[in-house]
Amino acid sequence: METQTIRCCSCGAPIPVDAIQCPFCQSQAATVACPKCLGMVSVAAKHCPHCGGAVNVQEHGPSGLKCPECKSALVQASVGGVDLSQCHRCGGVWLDRGLFERIAADREERGTVLGALPGDQTKGAVEVEAIHYRPCPECSRMMNRTNYGRISGIILDTCKDHGLWFDKDELRRVLEFIQKGGLDKSRERQIQELEDKKRLAVASQPLPSLDWDVPAKPHGPGLLDLINVLDGLVDLIRR
Repeated sequence: METQTIRCCSCGAPIPVDAIQCPFCQSQAATVACPKCLGMVSVAAKHCPHCGGAVNVQEHGPSGLKCPECKSALVQASVGGVDLSQCHRCGGVWLDRGLFERIAADREERGTVLGALPGDQTKGAVEVEAIHYRPCPECSRMMNRTNYGRISGIILDTCKDHGLWFDKDELRRVLEFIQKGGLDKSRERQIQELEDKKRLAVASQPLPSLDWDVPAKPHGPGLLDLINVLDGLVDLIRR
């Protein structure tokens, strides 16, 4: 394990490299999550003090793409064994869509990437920024803005053909949302919403006529089709 010390960015006091808090002023040190045990360790640590796992980020040079936010050149990097493009100026990350979906589906790989990302450095209230659309770094078309998982509250810029843009700290937040079961909760909410719509569709139809001389009217045009569609969507979400 490392024996060297680093300086606290708040008070300047020397603190152990594996500390996540300054012992003098109690300021939070910059941290990452260990890719193996997900324990928090200092960004300056090369190995996790809890399990000995390695923590590192390797850069490979310019990616040939520009940051959609500040127009700086993006740099190729390997974060937890995953290749992505980073902006050193604003801290954003560009990630291939297929690669992100693979990470999102693999718990071990999510943990590995989390282990190489900086911990939460947010201090104070989060400022609400004006909505603006950004161009895809690869095709230059304006990207869509999407609330990831519908309930995460993390608004991502997405290009359906190429990838996703994560502002500073958003990739870590998205992966933590998935790790904590956020996507499962999102599916449960979608299923509940569809079930509610089905009940409303049935309840809104008029009762059949009790006059035997008057033919009973159907429960509404396409009602059965609507119910079948809603049932199909529920089955699709549950898969």
